[in-house]
Amino acid sequence: MTEQWPIYLPSVLFAASVLLLGLTLWTGARTRRRQGEQARRLEALRHELRALTTAAVGVGERVLEVERRQRRLAERQDQMDLYDSAYQPYDQAIKLVHKGASVEQLVEICGLNRGEAELIRMLHRLDRSA
Repeated sequence: MTEQWPIYLPSVLFAASVLLLGLTLWTGARTRRRQGEQARRLEALRHELRALTTAAVGVGERVLEVERRQRRLAERQDQMDLYDSAYQPYDQAIKLVHKGASVEQLVEICGLNRGEAELIRMLHRLDRSA
């Protein structure tokens, strides 16, 4: 006996081919649409990354400027501390002269030599009399 193909088989094969072609076209369109969305997202992320990088550079520059200012302030503070410690005996001696201290008291209390004590006393006694 010979087998015969049913007469509707070509129609079924054609319908299956059309269905498979439609499914392939639909999948391709969906893939292209997703690729387009992905490309837009990628471009948006690149834009955000550029903005963040620019902001980070700006913040970095500001941090460097703040560090430079802090170093300058620290140097000035050190200079002022040196100035204060260098002139502290003189400031104390001037206050004592205003209170009427003698040259001997200035030498003893402030650790000045006699010439310094006499000079400070003379200068600041003149201030009081003027």
